[in-house]
Amino acid sequence: MAKNEQKDAASEGSDLRYRYIGFEVYGPKIDEFFKSDQERREYQSRVEEYAKTHYSPLRSGTAVQAALLTKLDRLVLTLTSIGLIIGGILPWFSVSSVYGSFNVLGLTAFLSISRFSGILSQFSGMISTLAYVFSILALAGAVFGVLTLLSLYAKSKSPESAFPRLKRILLWQYIPLVAWFVLAIYLIVGIEIPFGEAISDIYMIKGLGPKFNIGTFWAIAQPGMWLTICALIINAVKSNEL
Repeated sequence: MAKNEQKDAASEGSDLRYRYIGFEVYGPKIDEFFKSDQERREYQSRVEEYAKTHYSPLRSGTAVQAALLTKLDRLVLTLTSIGLIIGGILPWFSVSSVYGSFNVLGLTAFLSISRFSGILSQFSGMISTLAYVFSILALAGAVFGVLTLLSLYAKSKSPESAFPRLKRILLWQYIPLVAWFVLAIYLIVGIEIPFGEAISDIYMIKGLGPKFNIGTFWAIAQPGMWLTICALIINAVKSNEL
């Protein structure tokens, strides 16, 4: 007898739980929502009349319709990607001397410096190597700019396939940023330049001293390089939000 009472109590508790817990789980004794077919038809008629003048495919305020990439985000990424492309063809460095100013473009840094590689190698082979490093970083920035623009505006089968691709391209832009960080640490130590101060005094080369270091780098840097670095930072950080 006690077992039957416990079984009935458990069954009743189960019915109450299924009735109120929701989550599309229903007990065996759930009641009909509408009291009659007439009430159900009247409700359907009211819904159909309302739908004629109000359109809402999803419940108001739902996050399902939230844009993964807002218009502002798309605009910012477009501008930064264009900046990466333009930054590569703008001057990255400008060296002033008694002979005038010598501008070094990002993408053609190795071509510009190659004419003086023989002279520079007598001071330090690393200075010529840096020209190649800067050209690679400029090329990487321009390539990432093109890839980001293609991911933003190229046709895709669905947003589900487009956004992961865009996120991946933006995430890859941390690679040149890490390279810039390592380069900055290296330049804190600097590269020894024999007779650097004497050469600077004779030819009035701005920023040159006994070392090619972060101070020299800062003195000769031009907007094209800063534009590339800033655009990479914005694009890479944006990957965290997608």
